[in-house]
Amino acid sequence: MKRTLFIALLLVISSSSLAESRLPFMRDLAGDHELPKPWGISLDFYTMDQNYDLDFLQFELPGISLDDPSLLDISNSIQHFDLKLDAWILPFLNVFGIIGRLDADTLVGVTRAGLPIPVSALPVSYDGTVYGLGFTLAAGGENWFVSLTTTATDTSLSGGFESDVTSLTEQFRIGLNRGDWQYFVGAMYLDTEESHRGTITLPFLGPNLSDAVVPFAIDLSSSDQINYVVGIHHQLSESFDLTFEIGFGDREHTLFNIGYRF
Repeated sequence: MKRTLFIALLLVISSSSLAESRLPFMRDLAGDHELPKPWGISLDFYTMDQNYDLDFLQFELPGISLDDPSLLDISNSIQHFDLKLDAWILPFLNVFGIIGRLDADTLVGVTRAGLPIPVSALPVSYDGTVYGLGFTLAAGGENWFVSLTTTATDTSLSGGFESDVTSLTEQFRIGLNRGDWQYFVGAMYLDTEESHRGTITLPFLGPNLSDAVVPFAIDLSSSDQINYVVGIHHQLSESFDLTFEIGFGDREHTLFNIGYRF
């Protein structure tokens, strides 16, 4: 899947010089509405804090068992930078590819589970390269707009574990146009699946108070798949724009984007 996403992203980049003068196709559907420039390149900075559900857990620790896995408190924090390339194929359809960097920490809290180990949480830290594809459907008038964006990502991870993270995002926005400013509210659906395999070192568990190396396998998914969004967009010039967004509810996120259209 990673190779497919990367090839598709290269196709988006290479096709820009061939189709620039023609995009968007079927522009007459927009009537006399002014359309954005067809091609865009932007930088995203994204942070998120969310809780996870435990889908699967296996570990090998003699004399210790976990009777109720739901007692584990699992949280996840990420920082994500990416480069996004997009094109308006139709007046109401924008397609894009992203490639970026992910840094994340997942904490598996064991206090409520009552495990006889001298730590309150087991950290799983990882980083890697994110590949993604998506599209936006949009409509609007002089004073309003609505949009729905779908994004699928896969992450090639590095670190001390055999890890995999995939996500599917659906984001709905509705907003007002006020000159060079847009104000919007909406909701975001996010389905994340995360898995890790490897070993973790727990202190002072051996018979002679030596550290124990524990094999483990864990599969996680988003506890709360929907949160709410408020944001603002500002057109700095004919080509440059800024977007800032905050997500709130059971999952929190921030998004800052600076873009250039041509």
